Amino acid sequence: MGCAQSKKDEEVVAAPSNDDAAEGEAKDAKDEVAKEEKAPDEKPKPQIFAIMRNGHEVIRGAQRDVQKMVDKGKMKEAKALWAKMHKWADIHMKMEEGSGTDESPMGMFRLLDKNFENIAKEQGLYDDHVELNKLEEAVDAAFEKGDKKEIKEAFDAFAKANTSHLEKEESIMMPKIKEFIAGGHPMKKYMQEELLATVSDDQMEHFIKFANEILEKHSEGEPRVRVFDHALKAASTPEQWAKWDAWIKESLSKKSYKEVQDAIQA
Repeated sequence: MGCAQSKKDEEVVAAPSNDDAAEGEAKDAKDEVAKEEKAPDEKPKPQIFAIMRNGHEVIRGAQRDVQKMVDKGKMKEAKALWAKMHKWADIHMKMEEGSGTDESPMGMFRLLDKNFENIAKEQGLYDDHVELNKLEEAVDAAFEKGDKKEIKEAFDAFAKANTSHLEKEESIMMPKIKEFIAGGHPMKKYMQEELLATVSDDQMEHFIKFANEILEKHSEGEPRVRVFDHALKAASTPEQWAKWDAWIKESLSKKSYKEVQDAIQA
């Protein structure tokens, strides 16, 4: 599940080190997936894996909101939002982990492992999820107990670990997604059959509505909600989109919904 995207580094005179260059490549890759391609005077094209990348911004935005509530002692509101965030993050995590095998839906991590020498496993992404689950359980328990001090301590510990995990995932996954795209991999097929197939119909309504609400609130000057929804449209069947579009409309302001529709209908 963390903090907002960092701004582009200022130019420096000195030549970058190998580590700096690698970090720069990772950031360029994640920004490319998070935004839509658009040549001058052209309508934006969907980036289908923005469902995952901008999904991190859903988690980051909700986490910031819960943190503010906890810090202000508004524990009833924090508990309610945490429940929604936790539910959403579990869906996102399942899209990453999938079946855990080569059987569909295999999830994002297994796709990476199969194509890039077990990179997700070797870099500890599965292990990170185990630790995050423990921290989430501690937050759940603290909210149930109702002790403000314990809630803050549990949530602070979770937020710190989760922020670090999101950044780690992006540094590993986004450059590899860029390689998938460059190599002509079937990105729509991957998203439909290996990631979204992990989400039940009942879960999908929450997945779409909560994402739109949070991304609209936490746009940070970027078209995050439009990019996310454009990717959903590109990954959907006509039957799915009829439902998904209605949920999007329910969740957004009229202005944001029009921006989504203008991009999709181009």
